[in-house]
Amino acid sequence: MGNRAIFLRSMLAAAALLATTDAPASARATACTLRHFAAENGRLAYRSCGTGKIVLILPGGPGLDADYMLDFARMVARSGRRAILFEPRGTGASRAALGDGSRLTVAGSIADVEALRQAVRSDRVTVIGHSFGGATAQAYAAAYPRNVARLILLDSVGPTLGRPALPIDGWRERLTPEQLSSYDAARAGGDRIAAMRIKFAASFYDVGQGKRFAKQLVDSAIHLDVAPLSEDYQRHYSIPADAARPRFPVVIVAGDVDWIRGYEPAFGAAWPGARLLTIPRAGHFPWIDASAATSKALE
Repeated sequence: MGNRAIFLRSMLAAAALLATTDAPASARATACTLRHFAAENGRLAYRSCGTGKIVLILPGGPGLDADYMLDFARMVARSGRRAILFEPRGTGASRAALGDGSRLTVAGSIADVEALRQAVRSDRVTVIGHSFGGATAQAYAAAYPRNVARLILLDSVGPTLGRPALPIDGWRERLTPEQLSSYDAARAGGDRIAAMRIKFAASFYDVGQGKRFAKQLVDSAIHLDVAPLSEDYQRHYSIPADAARPRFPVVIVAGDVDWIRGYEPAFGAAWPGARLLTIPRAGHFPWIDASAATSKALE
């Protein structure tokens, strides 16, 4: 597996959640407040959950509302930290900041994260990036390493978006023949939202959870006009090997059956010494598939 040999592999046993939402203290810790801050060409939004050292959470997509990670943000808050769930430009409460789309670039997304860090007034932050948000997290950490206390890549894309060393289409094997036919037909017909729902449903270890997630994902939470951001990352995003980069801990967290793990072999050169934590019986959304094990990983 090449560079994967550098990773420390850990299989996490299921554990009880750190807190329950029915206790008053926990309820206070997991309450999330919507806030706005000034950025280039508009105002952006984030959800603030809990108190303590700041953890910036960058959701995936691109173009997907951050609400799908609210339960994860609450999980981070229950671990005794202040979770800052970013709503990227063009999505959710940051929808109006889309403008003419000129800020949908690698440089623009890095600048937005830096503006968020300054808005929450923290010198150094832990950054968690999920899925495509992992690309933004890595780009930011490479551009502003002295502002990063820890980098956590949660079921993340790799340090480039080029062809990965291992396949990333394993999710197709989890589809029934009928679902696979529906997915291919939706893609061929240009119905990207329908295709996305089918792919997300196949991205869970628990089939029932996958169906519920896809059903609850409303059309208004998916913004196809944010696609230029992905296109710019395809052209300009790459994290080179850099031995001189200031060191901070890097942890790769992934559901053990997640298709995106095909990117893992590439992490070694970009982030020497990174640890890999695999979460049993989980896919692309491990905090839903295996909440107790994901909570344990956050410790």
